[in-house]
Amino acid sequence: MAKLQDSNILKNNKGQSVVEYILLLAVISSIGFTFYNNRKFKEFIGGKSGFFSELRKGTEYSYRYGRPFNAEVDYDEAMGFKYSSNKHDTYYNKKSGRSRFFAGIDEYGKK
Repeated sequence: MAKLQDSNILKNNKGQSVVEYILLLAVISSIGFTFYNNRKFKEFIGGKSGFFSELRKGTEYSYRYGRPFNAEVDYDEAMGFKYSSNKHDTYYNKKSGRSRFFAGIDEYGKK
């Protein structure tokens, strides 16, 4: 009978790490593909009420007014402000009905 020949490929581990990395890449790709094509994930990330849309609104509002964006703020009204009155959100506090700035009662240097 013919003698079975042993292959040297099976006796060393040179290709094992390459195969492991390829399998790991395949698993990570399939998990990423699953998340990316999920309807709830797309609703969370995209659209007019998605995560990045709210993040953009908050960043724009905070940059313009120097105050944090929260649920009490009407974004469209605030960003459409024409600066023709003292009702600017940085200057005027709507809850208390007065300015956010302070000044002394007496003129400076007069006592």
